[in-house]
Amino acid sequence: MLERLRQKVGHEGFSGWHCITQEMVESYSALSGDGEGEWIHLDPERASREAGYGGTIVQGFFQVSHLIRLTGEAMRTLLPFDSNHALNYGFDRLRFVRPMPVGARFRARVRIMDVTPKPDESFLLKEEVLLELEDGTVTLAAEWLFFLGPRALPPA
Repeated sequence: MLERLRQKVGHEGFSGWHCITQEMVESYSALSGDGEGEWIHLDPERASREAGYGGTIVQGFFQVSHLIRLTGEAMRTLLPFDSNHALNYGFDRLRFVRPMPVGARFRARVRIMDVTPKPDESFLLKEEVLLELEDGTVTLAAEWLFFLGPRALPPA
């Protein structure tokens, strides 16, 4: 399995295109405890007038919450098995590179960076994950780690 995974290092996969609406931003704000919120996320008129982004922008951690779904979509095109049981091991790096305008279409670009063997026929998979807008602008850049234990791997 290690060799099959290592052959995927450097390969890229893409999610489908997605969009975050103003209603979703407002719901996230309420659910995350940011009920008062920042006008840059919640007041389209003021944001259009004062921010210079053409309207409101998506919260950074709301973008992060989309990585689960988007990375899953992209990884289905990369891995030689269903990685449904891969465990989130955390981030080595996470950067909010540019604002994401509310209503913009975006996708995840995922590249397998490294595969590290672990005890008991397990592996640590390192992925570069970028959220990019249709014009190619990157809004989020991350190095995300996943633990692939025996349950996540297909039988040999």
